[in-house]
Amino acid sequence: MEKDISAAQLPVSLALDPTNIREMRLRRADNRLRNIHHHAFRCRDAEETRHFYEDILKMPLVAAMVMNVNAATDDPEPFCHIFFEMGDGNCIAFFDYPAVLKNRAFKPEGPFDHHLAIEVEGDEVIEEYRRRLEEANVSSQYIDHGVFHSLYFNDPNGLNCELVSKVRSTYDSEISEARTAHENLRRWTATKR
Repeated sequence: MEKDISAAQLPVSLALDPTNIREMRLRRADNRLRNIHHHAFRCRDAEETRHFYEDILKMPLVAAMVMNVNAATDDPEPFCHIFFEMGDGNCIAFFDYPAVLKNRAFKPEGPFDHHLAIEVEGDEVIEEYRRRLEEANVSSQYIDHGVFHSLYFNDPNGLNCELVSKVRSTYDSEISEARTAHENLRRWTATKR
């Protein structure tokens, strides 16, 4: 079964070549792993995290589950698992688990440390979030990567976050990257050794 992806569904300025549309459609239809339901991270304080994601980034809190026992480990210490929803229905989740995370360092280990990249539509949205972060005294950095633009910042838990806006050439670039991914990885592996 092919997923409907057509040039008509894209803005005129982003229309793909029909061959590229078919290639993307077939690749995605074959993949039975459909989308991320949620990606869970650790947090040092659920309310502080809620304030950041819900009040500043405007991602609604859609679930907060307080558990008195960890079913996976039988640990009797309570924890809270919170979920924030994105526009596509997927969620970013956090565990506030004091008994387990109390000695964790909540700071990024560097710019390429584990990070969360969320797609937004256009540089005007990136600029809106840059202003919101600035008003909340959260520093950020804008970088033009050519095929996409990014705004980098850290959440209160030290998680590296990125807002990504695709530019016109991104879609053709994605097709090109998919076609050369295995060869590029093979060359990297050979170089690394």
